[in-house]
Amino acid sequence: MITEAAHLEAARFLRPLDYAYEDVKRRIMMNELKPGEVLTELGLARGLGCSQGTVREALFRLQEDGLVTRAGRRGTTVTRLDAEEAQEIIALRRRIEMRGALKAAQAVNAEALERVEALQLDMERSAGEGDEPRLTELDISFHQTLFRLSGLEALEQILMRCILHAHRWRLWAPSHRRPLMETARRHRPIIAKLAAQDGEGLAEALGHHIDTIVTKPRKRLAHAVD
Repeated sequence: MITEAAHLEAARFLRPLDYAYEDVKRRIMMNELKPGEVLTELGLARGLGCSQGTVREALFRLQEDGLVTRAGRRGTTVTRLDAEEAQEIIALRRRIEMRGALKAAQAVNAEALERVEALQLDMERSAGEGDEPRLTELDISFHQTLFRLSGLEALEQILMRCILHAHRWRLWAPSHRRPLMETARRHRPIIAKLAAQDGEGLAEALGHHIDTIVTKPRKRLAHAVD
């Protein structure tokens, strides 16, 4: 398993703002910071070893991601998880990615295919090392790289927020989890359709991939989560 010390070692090369942002984002995504938990700039600054100003800027970025809610004097809280909202986010993500797939398949070239294949290998390597945070980061990069081939630039920011929250929802509930290597290898059929420049097949593969992000949707999504 990858240790906390290993993540800290990798993060030391980042500038303070990026380090603070990535660290708090990872802790929210991995549910170390729970939905509804109150965050203070002073407390985070002490824990991260940086200034409150740096933490403040990081929290503004996290607010843009929808991971925290800032409410003036009432402070900053980790955004709550809601089952109905999660379902809508996943549906929106599905629609955007499937639409992009039709254009991505037409635009793919050898260089782009090499990039996504490299991400696939990195995902499997991270899975083998038990590094779930890194696997999640690579998964997000994979889908972003694929979507950028579509040229639908105005939709990318919306999609990235959907992907981020889909991952957060999946990681929140143990019943939604699957072995890491299985998670990593789920991208192979997508690459195969991309390599074949099969737009319809790529859209279908992505649709299935997104439909099965959550392994037990009906049982879990039947209740709102605070």
